[in-house]
Amino acid sequence: MRAIWGTLLVYGVAFVSVFGLQLVAVTALLTWRTGAVDLDRDGLSALLVAVPASSLTLIAIALVAAGRPRSWWLRLVPSAMPAREILVMVAGILALSQALESLVLLLGLGTGPALEWMTRTMGSTTPLGLALAIVVVGVLAPIGEELFFRGYMLTRLRQAWSPGPAILVSAIAFGIIHGEWVHGLLAAGIGVYLGLVAERAGSVVPAMICHAVNNTASVLLSAWVGSPHGRALNATLLVAMGLVVVWALGRLRRAWPIAA
Repeated sequence: MRAIWGTLLVYGVAFVSVFGLQLVAVTALLTWRTGAVDLDRDGLSALLVAVPASSLTLIAIALVAAGRPRSWWLRLVPSAMPAREILVMVAGILALSQALESLVLLLGLGTGPALEWMTRTMGSTTPLGLALAIVVVGVLAPIGEELFFRGYMLTRLRQAWSPGPAILVSAIAFGIIHGEWVHGLLAAGIGVYLGLVAERAGSVVPAMICHAVNNTASVLLSAWVGSPHGRALNATLLVAMGLVVVWALGRLRRAWPIAA
């Protein structure tokens, strides 16, 4: 129980720190530049300060809270998952991300204010802005989030729990920190998948790769395509992508470590 409460306390510190530093960074930048905060007009600037603020905070807290050796406690160790299986997991997370998006659109929930704002921001940005967004959203954010949630948090919870509860709780915590309920539900679903990948691999590195590819694809699709429209298209995507997810999870299950 001590490991559980200690981990949840660290998560609480991370939660407050992430939102506090994001608010300070975005408000300071936009007020300095324009004299007022306008997230639609200055969306890219807000993104380029908010994401590094949260990601670097998560990295710092994970490094400070982890025990020694940090490489073990943060799962920064060589992966037990072959490269070809990592490619399968990448296909799975891309499919899962699209399936979840199509599901919430079919249910009439939309993708939530955060993702809708991201789509608007990426749709109106320049090529340079898109490249910078890929660096911070596609690379930096996955490193910070995976290091904290699948590196630090999942590893700590596994000291007290079996894989299932530890993966679920860390995924829910991952969803909550995204700040609004639709985006949070989508993130929690992705978090369960990434937790399974990290447990199978015995390393956080394959989860980082999956997360980075997924975020990069999301940025590019937001800039070039946006969300799919129409019930027929989303229903087709849901079924097709769902089959890919089932295939990826089947591969993951067959290769699951016996000790787990």
